[in-house]
Amino acid sequence: MQKMVFFPFVAVFSVLCVASSGDRQYAYQKCVSECSVKGCDLSLVLRWTLWDCESNCRYECTHSVTARNLREDGEVHQFHGKWPFTRLFGMQEPASVLFSLLNAWAHWRGFLAVVAEIREKAGPKADSRGLGGLYLTNACLCMFGWFWSAVFHARDLPFTEKMDYFSAVGSLLFNAYIALVKLFNLLEPNRRRLRTLLQFICIVFYTMHISYLSLWDFDYSYNMAAGITVGLSSNTAWLLWSLCNYKKRYYHYKILAFVILITLAMSLEVLDFPPWFWILDAHALWHAATVPLDFLLYSFILDDLRFDDIGPLLAR
Repeated sequence: MQKMVFFPFVAVFSVLCVASSGDRQYAYQKCVSECSVKGCDLSLVLRWTLWDCESNCRYECTHSVTARNLREDGEVHQFHGKWPFTRLFGMQEPASVLFSLLNAWAHWRGFLAVVAEIREKAGPKADSRGLGGLYLTNACLCMFGWFWSAVFHARDLPFTEKMDYFSAVGSLLFNAYIALVKLFNLLEPNRRRLRTLLQFICIVFYTMHISYLSLWDFDYSYNMAAGITVGLSSNTAWLLWSLCNYKKRYYHYKILAFVILITLAMSLEVLDFPPWFWILDAHALWHAATVPLDFLLYSFILDDLRFDDIGPLLAR
């Protein structure tokens, strides 16, 4: 749950600036223009990571103009909606790439733990269509989302941007689905129709969401509003579930703590400072803060599976 759950808010909610104070400077525009005329000789690594002359000129001019600004007035500007970063092996934001991959690894560990728990309770041929199956799907969507987060931070391109945003909203939506299933006990046989209706609503919403953002110009404001709405729905459902089960389930506090801590971690985004050493910014710190919280999340999931008799649930 996280990148997928309520928490890739940054990838989901950040609104890309078409122009920033840095790229509006005459010195930057002149630098890019002159660089483009001269042409470039890209290394093999840069070509492999899909840099071209134009993007490389923007990178070089971003740093040359930033160096000049620091000498003159000590101010660091954003360029095309981003702070200046030092690329590493062609990766634009190496710290965010690293922490995104660490989050994906944490969810892989969680996936394996859930599989082991299901097999221990229901045998190696367990039918994962119940609660255990939901948590396994959740883990897969988290890994998928964090993978595209890493790719997007490595190279900010139109395709990688959309995959990052789409996977984030998709994982948020699935987590909201799990939270509502838990809150209203929709795995019960007599509530199958309600569960089917909820599935239908989620599928229709996500299909329309992707279609709208793909067939027309990408609407960043709408994407942010959609992510916030789904994320708040998910958070609210989990908080209500925790409050409703505080006497019944001893581990309820874990998901409560997770929601609160992940929200606090997201507050790092508000800082939005120029990157330390041109590598580590507030966004990267947010991704770093979510890594240990992944383990708290799977501690809750495993307790939830152990509390229920998951054998009958898996057989449905």
